[in-house]
Amino acid sequence: MKKIKYILLVTSLAAILLLLAACSSNEIEQQSTPNTETKTFKHESGETVVPVHPQRVASDQYMGQLLKLGIKPIGVRDNMLTEPWIKPANLEKGALDGIKSLGGFPLNLEALTSLNPDVIISSLPDNIESYSKIAPTVHIPYASPNYSSPMDKFFKIAELFDKTEQAKQWIDQFEQEAARVQEQILQSGKIKKGETVSVMGVFNKNVYVFGPKGSYGGSMIYDYVKLQPTPQAEQLRGQTFHSAQLSLEMVPEYMGDHAFFAVIDEAKGKELMESSFWKTLPAVANNQVYFYDSPIFAMDDPYSMEAQLKIIHDLFMPTEKQ
Repeated sequence: MKKIKYILLVTSLAAILLLLAACSSNEIEQQSTPNTETKTFKHESGETVVPVHPQRVASDQYMGQLLKLGIKPIGVRDNMLTEPWIKPANLEKGALDGIKSLGGFPLNLEALTSLNPDVIISSLPDNIESYSKIAPTVHIPYASPNYSSPMDKFFKIAELFDKTEQAKQWIDQFEQEAARVQEQILQSGKIKKGETVSVMGVFNKNVYVFGPKGSYGGSMIYDYVKLQPTPQAEQLRGQTFHSAQLSLEMVPEYMGDHAFFAVIDEAKGKELMESSFWKTLPAVANNQVYFYDSPIFAMDDPYSMEAQLKIIHDLFMPTEKQ
């Protein structure tokens, strides 16, 4: 009798162990399936087979776009970890913890390999071949005729991770906020409807003017806040980098009723402001030249764009007391 009970006990335990093993196997299979399923992703340099739901992404650009989509990269280019938008973004504590610095362009291949990424985003075509030996690599350039705006690029990155609805939601909210800022500026009377606006910058001993879709405030001021460009600025739309280099003598020709200035080269900026014609410019005489933090205006990720919009708002509207 005892022998029969013993056999029954052993048989029952064996059945339970087999059942648990089967459940565990199914669970592991369910967890691993998303990483083994693949899709073909079209990008700037062709098509690449990538995981349907990438879990370990490394990138030489676009940390802001990834974080806004709720994706924490495992490794990025070193400069990305100190970009100027990080402080005003008020990220959650520890949001950047664990993101490895992978050097500059190209990313350090040994360090990149050690992270075992399942997809790599390259902003430069020259690095695709070497990155592709480590993991599937997609090419999303920083500037391309295929992206008519920062939103197009953000949406393309979202496609890779099947997060287009999340991207669209942020885009809609941002455009509504930009329209609200435009309305507040016009209602304040500080820029009247029909008055023209210039966007200029002083960098590397040169003066530049930026048009619609241009960097350093061109895209933000013209395309989102929708202030009116000068005819000269409008002509820059579609040109390389949507900008033009100016001599000091050409500055008055490109100045609007109002002018936004980003100054990195202080010596050249001082030369401009001490020139004989500077104080004779209507925008200068009317105190309608606005200087702003230029590094953050060089970026086009969602966090930088939010910071840019706030800077433009605060140039015209009193800062609300907390």
